[in-house]
Amino acid sequence: MSDAIVQDLTTRGHRPNILMLFSDEHNASMAGFMGHPIVQTPNLDRLAAEGVVFENAYCNSPLCSPSRQSFMAGLHCHAIDMWNNTSAMPADTVTWAHMLSLAGYETSLFGKMHFNGYQKMYGFDRRPVPEGSNAGESFYSWGLRTSHQWTDPLPYTSGDMRDELMHAGPDTPERQAVFRKDIEVRQAVIADLQAKAAEGFDRPWAICASFVLPHPPWKARPDILARYRGKGDLPFNHEGAGRDACDRYIQQFVGDLMNLPESAIRNAREVYFALINEFDEHAGAILECLEQTGLADDTVVFYFSDHGEMAGEHGLWGKVTLLESSVRVPLVVRYGRWFPAGRRVRTPVSLADLFPTFLEIAGIELPPPLFTHGHSLVPLLIGQDDRFQGGDVFCEFEGEGWNHPRAFVRSGRYKYVYNHTADCRLYDPQADPHEMQDLSDDPVLAEVRQRLHQRITDEWGDGDEIERRVLLAQARRKIARCKNVCKELGW
Repeated sequence: MSDAIVQDLTTRGHRPNILMLFSDEHNASMAGFMGHPIVQTPNLDRLAAEGVVFENAYCNSPLCSPSRQSFMAGLHCHAIDMWNNTSAMPADTVTWAHMLSLAGYETSLFGKMHFNGYQKMYGFDRRPVPEGSNAGESFYSWGLRTSHQWTDPLPYTSGDMRDELMHAGPDTPERQAVFRKDIEVRQAVIADLQAKAAEGFDRPWAICASFVLPHPPWKARPDILARYRGKGDLPFNHEGAGRDACDRYIQQFVGDLMNLPESAIRNAREVYFALINEFDEHAGAILECLEQTGLADDTVVFYFSDHGEMAGEHGLWGKVTLLESSVRVPLVVRYGRWFPAGRRVRTPVSLADLFPTFLEIAGIELPPPLFTHGHSLVPLLIGQDDRFQGGDVFCEFEGEGWNHPRAFVRSGRYKYVYNHTADCRLYDPQADPHEMQDLSDDPVLAEVRQRLHQRITDEWGDGDEIERRVLLAQARRKIARCKNVCKELGW
């Protein structure tokens, strides 16, 4: 822990609050503070100007539930059996919420976290705004109804996403029902902050405000959408030319999207820009309340998302691919007492690093034998980069839509993509952010390729074993589905 932080904690005799603004499916490049020429994010831009921006932050899986549980546990997804959106993290998993609560923090979750199975708290003391998933049911229940073979495309997506994109546009009653939860989260967090300030709440607190936005449906508030009409651009390689077989395979998961009319692509991107803008308004309202209540000076603010969104790049939409726009996430941290404003960090980091970061900010240590795959970001936040103990970023995907497990390691400027039972790839996102040039056959980089391949082998062990575990989890879900159907039929 930094000597300056230790001294400040000792001198003041209390620990800072922690506020997390957690969005869903925000493409890391699409924000004003990341230089995007169209998307308007004035509130996040101000947060970034007053804080530290991580330009190469990654999720640990490009899918909602695995990414979120990896963030909660500080562990990579295979370590907690989080394969897809219907997986349930083991009930005895220790999360950062457990650790902060045991250290005296009041821990609160407002909104979604996709906790499947029977455990719904995972260390949180309070859930003032419950899950309320988009469909009004848990992903686990949904999985029991839709369970299918891992190697097959999801039946419900075969044409639905294309239809949604072709009809992207202004608000509908169905869309309002989905995003009503975000309004509830915003209002509840503001009310909670106001109550804490009014009563002089004497414990440190950690609040996670988790939103649906800017995750589709592809419908936007008309007043915000109007700001972007006529500004929809064509994304890089929107026809999908030159992509390898692994990227093309994902089209079976979402339907044929590579021949969308250019007008539909532009229109859908305008809607997505508006969804990001709408989230920014929610974030701004909470940040304004933090200032007005006098809590801002003693609160560390984090903004991040669970994964990205392809938004038409390479002819792809949604996430689940390992391309940069799917796996990179925005990450901003602000705390004026400790962290210099305006700092930008290029070191690759991941959401698993937030667990140990929260603990260091709170002045607590993780007792053995507990451990995390992450490393505290505090050295990077205070400008002591040489003290950062992290190194490689690891991200994996074992969910439906692919016919084999996939993973990548980002080490320095290079990114090695491992495809079990398929060709592997080596990219340089620093020079080639759209990953069009495969460097795996470059003899100059042979040592890099070998080292990163070994890194994945060390992490995963036998890729066949990972595949076996995934298929076993699917088989168990199929059995549970059969039991569920029998119960519904009264058998």
